[in-house]
Amino acid sequence: MDNYNFRSALILFVFFVYVSGTALGSLVSISYDDGVPEDGFWLGGGLGHAVVFSPPAESWTLSKVAVCGKLNSESEGDTFVLEIWDQDLNLLYGRADVSSSYFGDEMKWAEIDLPDLSVSGAFFVCFFEFSSIYVGADLGEPAFSMSAVVSRSPNKVEVWNLQSPQNMTDWMISAVGSSPAPEAEVLLSPTEGGLLAEVMIEDEDGNLASATIRVLEGGEVVWSESRQVEGSKANLTFEWPGRVFTVTNGTEVLSPVFATKTTVGIPEERAEYMAYSAPCVLNLSASGPSLAAVAHFGRDGELHALVDVFGFVHYVSSELFGLVEPGGSYGRFARENVTLQAGESSLTFFWLGLGEGGETMTAHPPLVLERSPVHHLGLSLEEVEAKPGEHKIYVDVEDQAGNLFRASEETTFVPLNGS
Repeated sequence: MDNYNFRSALILFVFFVYVSGTALGSLVSISYDDGVPEDGFWLGGGLGHAVVFSPPAESWTLSKVAVCGKLNSESEGDTFVLEIWDQDLNLLYGRADVSSSYFGDEMKWAEIDLPDLSVSGAFFVCFFEFSSIYVGADLGEPAFSMSAVVSRSPNKVEVWNLQSPQNMTDWMISAVGSSPAPEAEVLLSPTEGGLLAEVMIEDEDGNLASATIRVLEGGEVVWSESRQVEGSKANLTFEWPGRVFTVTNGTEVLSPVFATKTTVGIPEERAEYMAYSAPCVLNLSASGPSLAAVAHFGRDGELHALVDVFGFVHYVSSELFGLVEPGGSYGRFARENVTLQAGESSLTFFWLGLGEGGETMTAHPPLVLERSPVHHLGLSLEEVEAKPGEHKIYVDVEDQAGNLFRASEETTFVPLNGS
């Protein structure tokens, strides 16, 4: 059993940065680059840079195009042409404009407003700079292979004859648009020792993706749960048991720890061992590099998997291994694949602050992993009773187009013992 098979079996926790408000994410940017240009290219000769996009929703409106670029000081021209083509290369929109009105002497992003344009199916954003602009390029392997060289009159995709290979080049051009955002109504009611949240969700274009509830105590997230949803309507019930997530290695306790109870993307047969996810930073040794990772805990609270953001699996428990590879030798797998060393490797967890200014992730002190892989490295996720008093509840609903709706309510928590 190799590491790659586990990589495809485990789910990574996805981070989102939210902005305060009621309906969020009305404009969504689609791009295929990492935001940092490694080089810039001008084509000239009537050729243009093009990127093929797929709208994230059926009812999607293209409102802007963003281009990362800078002026070519050696060019005598000062004009560019922006065109939007459909998947059959038919012109949907075109305009000519002055290059120096949008770009300068430094490589920066420029936004070009468009009249709202409804797109369905794949579409091309084509940028003809007539040698007046260096367009930023994200170079490296693998590229998304959505960038092309095109020409006009007639519209045509040309053979890629550039020094940088097509499979290692992404033009830094983004499409910015919107689709109908989901809406939700939240009803809170107390339970014995906790809180019940009923969430009624509607989405006009029927592309719901997920719903997440977060409970805040004094501005810190102490409990989080995420659900996968589909279609245009959903009625969900979340139950907060009046508890706070903590992580311990047996001697030290971190509280609160940002973790999420989740079923999103996790097969039911593995949910028992991957019921909770917590972002963390992995250090294989005191002098080793730091890696962003996700720790997966089971319903038993034990650590069952650790995966870095590159998809490399550093640890899998014997229980989870038995599900993925029935009858396999866990001892052999651990010797050949588990990278963590008891007494040397450490994990740094976070607490999450959430308020009007957005989100803030603050690191706890690192926890050294004290025990062997057979004993779950000595790490566990525990729940302790929340403090009495005012708590704020955030419910976030997101659709597949990246639109986010947020509802917030306040409630007074009283523990079962009344203290």
